[in-house]
Amino acid sequence: MKITNIECLISTDASASNLVYVKTKTDAGIYGVGEVYHVGPDAASPVWVEYFAEQLVGQDPTEIERNWALCYQGARFPIGSTGLAALSAIDQSLWDITGKVLDKPVYELMGGRVRDKIRAYWDIHGTTPNELAEDARKQVDKGFTALKASPLSPSWREMRWNDAVADGLARFKAVREAIGNEIDVGFDAHAAIFEPIRVLELTDALMEFNPWFMEEPIRMENRHEMGKLRDKMPCAVATGECLYTKFEMWELIREGGVDILQPEVCIVG
Repeated sequence: MKITNIECLISTDASASNLVYVKTKTDAGIYGVGEVYHVGPDAASPVWVEYFAEQLVGQDPTEIERNWALCYQGARFPIGSTGLAALSAIDQSLWDITGKVLDKPVYELMGGRVRDKIRAYWDIHGTTPNELAEDARKQVDKGFTALKASPLSPSWREMRWNDAVADGLARFKAVREAIGNEIDVGFDAHAAIFEPIRVLELTDALMEFNPWFMEEPIRMENRHEMGKLRDKMPCAVATGECLYTKFEMWELIREGGVDILQPEVCIVG
């Protein structure tokens, strides 16, 4: 069985963002599908897919690791975010094909089932403390036992830092009053806080609400500084969704910069 064609499909949802997929076809009539995460201009995705297809057409789609290496190691310079997102989608499509060929779900190809169910959390939002608390109550009423939110107000950049921290305290006091202490709540800073000292100030202030974790407290490129920050953090550090390839993941782990690793299957490469 050989790969005959790889195409990129872009669907536009007027109420949200583009949806970008890859479809890999074979001479056996079996095809696989993968998703490209929109890390940048979506118009770049078809170009990358066409570039990788030049190397993969004619190859055996079940030789997944070899095909990945052909694309990744065959590039003269580092591929970058949009290219690795496209390569992630192609990789997914090859797993899809292999599972169909063997008549097995992909999780069985990766070692089999480990658990019968996976706990999910819900992102909550709100401009004011009351809005945030109401969204939290609504999701807990649906059955969620864990939530995640930004530790700061949507308008925190317009505030003095001390006022932003005080506002964050008010927001999560309202959340805890609405849902109690049994529900886990994680914080996601979206790598928006530039100074590590401010991350520590904010986290220390929010510790009374028993945070589950602080996600992406600083920019993820600085793995060394993430390790130094984690040594001082009073709660778990989560990160990884914006890192590419096993090499960057290993660098983060080696620096001791993470407690909860969050690789994004549509980005990681």
